[in-house]
Parts: sequence; C-alpha cells; structure tokens
Amino acid sequence: MSKVQLPFGMQDYLPDDCYNKELTERALSSVFSSYGYKKVCVPTLEYYDLFTADDSISGKKLFKLTDTDGALLALRADPTLQVCRMYVTNMNGVQRMYYALDSFEYLSDSNSSRDREFAQMGAELLGETDVDGEVELLTMAIDSFLSAGLKDFKIEIGHVGFFEGIAEEAGLTSSQISELKTLITKKDMIGVELFFKDVNASENIKKSLLGTPSLFGDVSVLEKASKLCNNEKSKEALKHLRYILNKTNKMGLSEYVSVDLGLVSCNNYYTGIVFKGFCEGVGASILDGGRYDKLCDRMGNPTKAVGFAIGIKRLMKALKYRGVWEKAPIADIAYAVIDCDERIIRKNLVALRKRNRVVRVYGDETALIEYCKNKNIKKAIIFDGDAVELNLNCGGKR
Repeated sequence: MSKVQLPFGMQDYLPDDCYNKELTERALSSVFSSYGYKKVCVPTLEYYDLFTADDSISGKKLFKLTDTDGALLALRADPTLQVCRMYVTNMNGVQRMYYALDSFEYLSDSNSSRDREFAQMGAELLGETDVDGEVELLTMAIDSFLSAGLKDFKIEIGHVGFFEGIAEEAGLTSSQISELKTLITKKDMIGVELFFKDVNASENIKKSLLGTPSLFGDVSVLEKASKLCNNEKSKEALKHLRYILNKTNKMGLSEYVSVDLGLVSCNNYYTGIVFKGFCEGVGASILDGGRYDKLCDRMGNPTKAVGFAIGIKRLMKALKYRGVWEKAPIADIAYAVIDCDERIIRKNLVALRKRNRVVRVYGDETALIEYCKNKNIKKAIIFDGDAVELNLNCGGKR
C-alpha cells in the first residue's frame, strides 16, 4: 500500500474545509457558552473497560492497544462516557459542560460510508435536572443549528420508556428487548416479523410493537400511540413527550421539533428521552442525544444526566449543500524584499499584521505584482531601502 494514501475512514481537512470547520465550531461554542456551558477536554486514551462496561459500547467498535503494564486501552469512542467519569471523580451538583473533540470507531469494512475518525461537539447537563433540563438541551440544539446557518432541519424526539413499557407488558426478557430494539432501529421489519415467530406474545402486543416505527409526525402521534399501550411506563413516556412539545410550541419552535416513537435504541445507555437531528442533503443524523441517568450510577455516583452530540462533518455537509460555505480568507497585503534593513522590515510588518493578513512573495517586483494579480490581493509593498507601496492599478509603478 502506498504510504501517501490515507487509511479508509480517515480524511484531511484542506484549507477551505478547515476554515469552515472552524467557523462552524466557533458558532456552536458561542451558543453553548451563552447557555452557561463550560468547555472541557478529555484524553484520547482511556481504559477499555470505561467504554465497554454494561455493554455501553461494543468492544468490536473500539481501537484497542496495550499499555506498558499490560492494561487494555482504547481510543476515545464516546466523550459522554468520559465526561461522566470526569464528573464522578472531580465534581458534584449541577454541571453544564461541552466539548469539541475527535472520536474514533473501528470499522473493518473498507466500503463503509462512515468515518473511523469523526469530529464532534457535544453538550452534557449533569446533576439533579428533570424534564426542563431536557427542554434546555433541545432549545440549545435548535439555537446551535440556527447560529451555524442551518435553517431547515428537524429534531425528532422519542422516549425509550414507551417501547420498553409495551415490551415488558409482552413479557420479553431484557436480552429480547435489546434484540428487538436493534431490529426496529435498523427498520428491519422482516427481522421483527421473524423475531415474533419465536416469541409468545398476544396479537395486540405484537401489533403495538410492530406499529412503533410508524409512529412519527406532529403532536397528534401521541394520541395515536396512547391507544396502543395499557401500561403506566408507556403512558408516562407519552406524558413526558407531550410536556416537551407543549413547551417548545409555546417558545415558537414547533417547526423544528417532531415525534418519532421508533427512536428506541440510539445508544444502549439511554434511559428516557432520545432525540436525533436531520436535514435534507445528509443521509444520516447530524445530532444524537438523550437522557442517560444510569451512566454515573454505574461509576459509583448516581446522578441524572442528559446531553447530545453534533457531528461536525455532517453539519458542514448540510451547510455546504445549502450554499453556506466560505473560501478561506486570502491575504490583504503581499510584500517582497529587494534590499532593506531587517529592523525596518520587522517594524512595518508588525504594524501591518495587527490589522491585516500579510504574506511574503519570494521574488522581485515583477513576481510580486504577478502574485497579487493571480491571488486578487489589493495591496503590495516592496522593501527597497524603505517600505514602498506599489500602485497595482498602474502596473506596479511606485
């Protein structure tokens, strides 16, 4: 294999890509900070067990390596788990945090359209927060997309309790519920049909579970869903979602929010509300989030928590699809040196660079003029005894 090629699932960010990535991340950071969230960083390497405990993440998805003492390590796969570790070991009370990090997923299929390394920005709200904390995260997600320049998007919300309530009513075991969640998340309805051939459940329960993926749309979906369940857990989930929709509607944000009760298994650790962000031009979610009250509990410090992560590359793709894309700025001024005291050059350049982007041309006056013409740079200075500005409109005459 050529050493100048990248491994599959990896990518370079060229100057224009990197510039727009910076603009996007800056816009999101500004919104997160305005909500009182503080930026944190977590390490690239963690102990393998942090990610795999209680099947939070499959070990097959991790890049693994061995430490000098034989301990098994893994590249960062999910910053949420790391933020929980940070909270448990260093913090207490209500904490609002956000991050801007690259995560890694081990993919063995070179034909995959997914990335092995992917940039994310996420926000996490930890502490004794209730449904209003979820509304806070949801509105912050909406404001983040709007600030970045994305206008036509939907954030679909669901609740794992609706599905789990019906599944428990059917007498399914935890492993069976997990298997069925996976099938429904993949929209594998044939697999769901085959699943029920081996499960002893009433026809009404089967109908309710099979109907879950079709329960999406506006608030009227909740009324339809209420007719499919007869257990308190599912009813409480619908009541929870109705409260959130009512809140966002009163804020004038209903155009950005919809219901999808088929969102049942975004991550194994979600315990309540789940949500995903979508828009035209991107064939996958650009935002994933939800409530994960049991994560910190597993680490020895029970606390409520909710958060989301935005895929930066996917958001950039959505923005570019809509024409929200800028070229990396060119220099305002170019200069060349013929013969001049270095202190004079330095003094002039320090003053210029405080207000401008300045680039050097290695050549004579002709090369400087040609460079400015090709790069559409409006001002040229040549250092020949002193700093002399060229009149580019007159062919470079001094």
